[in-house]
Amino acid sequence: QKEAMKRVKLSYVFAFLTWGLLGSATAAKQPNFIFILADDMPWYGTAVQMEEGVKVSAGQTRQTPVIDQLAKDGMIFSRAFAPASMCAPSRCSIQTGMSAARTRFSGNGNFGTTSREVTYGGRRNKGKLVLEPQPIGSLDPKQDTIAEYLKPLGYATAHVGKWHIYGGGPGKHGYDVHDGATTNAEGNSKDPKDPKLIFSMTRKAIGFMETQAKAGKPFYLQVSHYAEHNAVQCLPETAAQCLKLKGIRDIEPNGLRKRVAERTAMVLDMDRSIGTLLKKLDELGLRDNTYVVFMSDNGHHRDTGAKKFLRGNKWWLWEGGIRVPMIVTGPGITTGSRCDVNVVGYDFLPTFVDLAGGSVEKLRDIDGATITPLLKGKGDRKLAKRFLYFHYPHHRNTAPHSVVLQGDLKYFRFYEQPGSHYLYNLKYSIGETENIAAQNKTVVARFAKEMDRYHTAIKACLPKPNPDPDPKYKPYDPDKGWE
Repeated sequence: QKEAMKRVKLSYVFAFLTWGLLGSATAAKQPNFIFILADDMPWYGTAVQMEEGVKVSAGQTRQTPVIDQLAKDGMIFSRAFAPASMCAPSRCSIQTGMSAARTRFSGNGNFGTTSREVTYGGRRNKGKLVLEPQPIGSLDPKQDTIAEYLKPLGYATAHVGKWHIYGGGPGKHGYDVHDGATTNAEGNSKDPKDPKLIFSMTRKAIGFMETQAKAGKPFYLQVSHYAEHNAVQCLPETAAQCLKLKGIRDIEPNGLRKRVAERTAMVLDMDRSIGTLLKKLDELGLRDNTYVVFMSDNGHHRDTGAKKFLRGNKWWLWEGGIRVPMIVTGPGITTGSRCDVNVVGYDFLPTFVDLAGGSVEKLRDIDGATITPLLKGKGDRKLAKRFLYFHYPHHRNTAPHSVVLQGDLKYFRFYEQPGSHYLYNLKYSIGETENIAAQNKTVVARFAKEMDRYHTAIKACLPKPNPDPDPKYKPYDPDKGWE
């Protein structure tokens, strides 16, 4: 009997040690994350065909061999959306996992402040039918970032490049290594050998990876490029190379040809820098345990020599403003795979926390959902059926509007068109040219109710009627455009 008890005790000791070793091994295998964020890159901003069978979803004049290979190595998301239609609110949403309506950093505002008070001042309101809200214009210190959620899980964190969401800079929000509270200005490099700071950013990112590899510590690295935001900067030799490309040298007039060549060159310089970063990742032996994400902060319409096919532009919630390129590689992701489920930039915070071994259920007040099942090639009915929310209640270059998206259906509310409804089926009209609201009144009522429910739940900042509008002012008409 004593021998039997001894064997039982030894088995418990063995089990304890085994589980301890397995726990250590699991902790040691926490994945690394590299999030590469391009600036103002359209859906067709790379040479990768973002939607299978849709040729124009790839830039016909773009040269991106590294990003092309990234797509072959991982998963292409054909329906990836930026959280907002301009860079600052989109970046804030990515960091916090919240929609632009919830962060109260939806676009315009009292930039650099953290006031929660909503005002309705501002010159852009003059004469308009509605007054736009001027809410918080900075990352709220009460809203935790990707870094602040990953650090307690044992991660080292770095943010290299464009921050542009104020709040005191990355160092105030959980980042160990960073470039400070940078905006667009820093990206306009004065060094002709370092256009858009592409190469110096890459060197700093590599230094951070080397340090973490040596320490054996998992890391989150965000490389936020200034390319391809204006002003256009590129290496002269890359521009000369791009001028010779067949798709570009045939463009007329000469001024457009030069513009397309230089923008193509700027993206190619960025692509090559990404190649340098990934080569170092391989040399450090970290590629197999690292998720690499490539995405843009908002859509745009850029000169590529091709005919415009997505409606709208930056600032607008039409597809041209929010549909963006997105590619993910990493452990468990099938090479050369595709996903056509709607995903949005505010999904990354819960996804990274999930993959790092954290509890998604404990995340506070987020709108994003973990897309881990999609990365693993599994269907997820909840992800496919959920609503996504977009909010731009401002006049800057647009008319104030909000959007709710579910599956193929996209519902717009234009605040200067009270009582009107706009519904589009993206499967059949990606150009958003056919408003099907009149034929789908039940669907419209459901989407309108959901938008009201969500805005009420999060206390969204909404436009309000202008008591003194200009009688000559003609609001934007989504069916006709600006008159």
